[in-house]
Amino acid sequence: MSEELITIGQITRHHGNKGEARVIPLTDYPERFEYLERVYLIKDGTKDEVMVEGIRYHKQFIIIKFVGIDGIGEIMPYKNYYLQIPKAEVLDLPENNFYLYDIIGIEVYTVEDEYLGQVKEVLETKANDVYVVTKDGDELLIPATLEVVLDIDLNNERMEVKLPPGLR
Repeated sequence: MSEELITIGQITRHHGNKGEARVIPLTDYPERFEYLERVYLIKDGTKDEVMVEGIRYHKQFIIIKFVGIDGIGEIMPYKNYYLQIPKAEVLDLPENNFYLYDIIGIEVYTVEDEYLGQVKEVLETKANDVYVVTKDGDELLIPATLEVVLDIDLNNERMEVKLPPGLR
């Protein structure tokens, strides 16, 4: 059984001519790149494990140098590859913060124990995330705020919400 991998970034292109990659972080915590020792580069069924030699920041990007990739011609084939790490290596989050992969699939109930459906998608907005909950083909958009989402129990895969008036 292979380990579950989590995507933390995507290579957008090379950076310079010394084998560095320009990576757009796909995480709310780009500082996590500072702790990387190895990553998997994944695209279309290809999976290459690489060691990280160094990182630095450039605008909204992370510039990563991998061990053994020392020229522009060696990094260019990795354009659009995803950087993934084992799930066991994710950072601990502050209280009331969850990884999106933990929320997707969770069952949603009201405080009155009415089943609303299952979270199928998380929309990320500037104000707050929005959980797309589906049941029997119907969709309900639930704002991910502390006033609405009262409890998330990952062990029981259950979320309890208090819907504001007019949400349905």
